[in-house]
Amino acid sequence: MPIADKAPSPKAWFMWGLTILFLLFQFILQGSVSSMAPFLAKDFNTNVAAVGIVSSSYFWTYLLLQMPGGILVDRIGAKHLLIVATLICALGTLLFSLSNGIQGAVWARMLTGLGTAPALAGCFYLIGNWFTPGYFAFVVGLSEALAMIAGGVGGEIISTATLHLGWRTVLVVASVLCVILTLLFAIFLQDRPKQMHKPQKAAGLPLSRQLVALLSLPQVWLCGLFSGLMFPIISTLATYWCIPYLMTRYGVSVRIAALGNLALFLGAGLGCPFLGHVSDFFHRRKVVMAVGVIAAFISLSMALYIPYLHFSTVVALFFLTGLFASVYMLPFALVNEIVPEEARGTAMGFTNMMCILLGAPFLTPLVSLLLKLSASSHQVTDFSTNSYTIALSVLPFSFSLALVVLFWIHDPRRPKQKSAHHS
Repeated sequence: MPIADKAPSPKAWFMWGLTILFLLFQFILQGSVSSMAPFLAKDFNTNVAAVGIVSSSYFWTYLLLQMPGGILVDRIGAKHLLIVATLICALGTLLFSLSNGIQGAVWARMLTGLGTAPALAGCFYLIGNWFTPGYFAFVVGLSEALAMIAGGVGGEIISTATLHLGWRTVLVVASVLCVILTLLFAIFLQDRPKQMHKPQKAAGLPLSRQLVALLSLPQVWLCGLFSGLMFPIISTLATYWCIPYLMTRYGVSVRIAALGNLALFLGAGLGCPFLGHVSDFFHRRKVVMAVGVIAAFISLSMALYIPYLHFSTVVALFFLTGLFASVYMLPFALVNEIVPEEARGTAMGFTNMMCILLGAPFLTPLVSLLLKLSASSHQVTDFSTNSYTIALSVLPFSFSLALVVLFWIHDPRRPKQKSAHHS
């Protein structure tokens, strides 16, 4: 039978609400350059490809600082770190608005990536402090769902605002909003409830020992690897290849093909909180992860390999794929239960880094390479449906590897062991 957990207090939801604002803001800023690309290319007197360098430069510092950001969360707490982070984010965004060329824009975006790097670790750190373990996966899943919505809706908002106000004005407004977040954090944010003890080891443990202790835990590596093998359904298929694949297979317009893209995001957005709640309720995260991997593999394989499917059927299968593949966020809950309290922020940063690294930097270029190798020409317009099917097969294969990795992952949350865990 499921074990009941104490319902979160209104104050816990308020603390989560404060930090989720920064996480949502980070997702909007992350994709803002793509919405502004034509305007930036014109003002910088360059092409859209060069603007792509500006967009990617954000991730250079964002990814590299995931673990350092988590370490700082553990050592000084989320409140003080997020205050500094939002100020850096505001400065980077403001400098971007004042840029007159690619070089200045790249440096400004790197500074923005630096400022937003602790957003996820800080948010998940506070969730671990303010919510019982029985609510952790649900709230993390809800955070992921809202972040995806912010990423999608935010792109439309940025595009519309840029069209009417200009990209520089939009970025100045974003910088002001960052400063407002700084003030909110300074006034209201608390790292933990007053009755909750403060970790004693975080300040005294040498950094090298803290890192070695964390990285010597095989379960942390396995959890990060599992997330990294499942998340490419979003970072590779939904973000890059879904629309051109559907346009090629069905000969539809960009707007119609975007329905498949929307289905993936919508499925993942609904699946993150739903499957998080299911795993919390039954205390069987590994079982939920296994069902999710298998179901995602089946639905994606049907969409890719069964010929003559109607467009709406493939869109529905993409929705199911996104829904079940959303188990990529459950390892964050496992890591929260595996690592000591004083290392949670570092572990969250490491897991998030692993989650992102295997998708965009590796699998996305691999799909591109396989497309070129399987096509008769290097022109993207000449890619056939068969070429896409071959290239996108890396995703079902990635799901298969995730299932293998899952075999070695331990599930610490079992009813008979509940008393041994943090309540």
